[in-house]
Amino acid sequence: MLWFKFICSGLLLAYLSWALDLGSIVNILAEADWLLFAAACVCLLVGQFFSALRWTWLARGLGLTVMMARKIQLYFLGMFLSLFLPSIIGGDVARGYLLAKGKENAGWPAAASVILERINGVLGLMLVVSLCMFFLTLPIWWLLLWNAALAVLLLISCATPWWWPRLLASAWIAKRDGKGSGWKTLQINSPAFRVAWWRSLPVSLLFQVLVVQAHVFLGLAVGLELSWFAYGFMVCLIALASALPLSFNGFGIREAGYIGLVVYFGGSSEAAAAMAALWVLVLLIAALPGGFILWRLGGSKILKS
Repeated sequence: MLWFKFICSGLLLAYLSWALDLGSIVNILAEADWLLFAAACVCLLVGQFFSALRWTWLARGLGLTVMMARKIQLYFLGMFLSLFLPSIIGGDVARGYLLAKGKENAGWPAAASVILERINGVLGLMLVVSLCMFFLTLPIWWLLLWNAALAVLLLISCATPWWWPRLLASAWIAKRDGKGSGWKTLQINSPAFRVAWWRSLPVSLLFQVLVVQAHVFLGLAVGLELSWFAYGFMVCLIALASALPLSFNGFGIREAGYIGLVVYFGGSSEAAAAMAALWVLVLLIAALPGGFILWRLGGSKILKS
C-alpha cells in the first residue's frame, strides 16, 4: 500500500510537470508577495491551535483529564508526523497513543477522541462547502447531493442519544464482547461530551475559514484572483479528497485538484500550481513546532515504541 501511494503521487506530479509550463511557475514564485505568504502561515498556525483546543474539549468530554498544554503539544506533534509519515493516520495514531500512554483504561477514550475530532472537523468542512455552493454557479445535483449528505451527518450527530445505547445493546456487539466491550465505556452519550461536541463545531468552522483564508493570501501572492467562495469550495473539497488513502499525504491529488478547480473557475493553471507549491511550504513551516516537540519527547524512540 505504501508503494502504491508513492507511485500514485509520483505519477500525478510527473504528469503535472509535463503538462504545465514549469518556467512560468518559477517566474510566478520569484515574483510572489512574501508578506502575503507570511500571513498564510499565521492563519494556519492559529487554525491549528484552535484544532488542538477542539481536541482538548472532546477528550475531556470523554473523561481524559490531561492538561490542555499537553494536548496542544501532542496535536502539533501529530501534525508534524502526518506530514512526514505515509498517511494522516500516522500522526493521529501517534497522538492518540501518547495521550493514553501511562493511563489505565485510557486506550479507547484516546482513540475515540482522535476519531471524533476528525469527524467534527469534517462536519465543519462540509458546512463551509455547503455555504460556498450557494454563491457559485454549480450543477444543481452537486448542491442537492452534498447538502443531503451533510443533513444525514448532522442528523446522526443529533440522534446520538437514540442510536448509541441501541448500538451497545445490539447482537453484533454482544457476539464480539471481548473485542468491542471497550467501546461500552465511552462517554459519548454523556451531557459533558454532548456539550463538548457542539461547542467544538464552531471551532471546526473557524479552523476551515482560516485555512481557506490562508489559500486566499497565497492566491493573491501569485496573482490568482478568485472569489472567497471559490477558494472555500476548492480548498475544503480537495482537503477531503487528499485525505483518502490513495497517495502519499495527498501529494499529487492536492495539486491536481487545485489546478483543475482553479481552471474550472477561470484562473491560470500555472498560478494554481504556484499556489499549491507555496501551500506545501506553509504546511512545512506550520509543522516545525511539532518537530521540536518530537525532539523534546525523545525523538524516534517514541515512534519505535
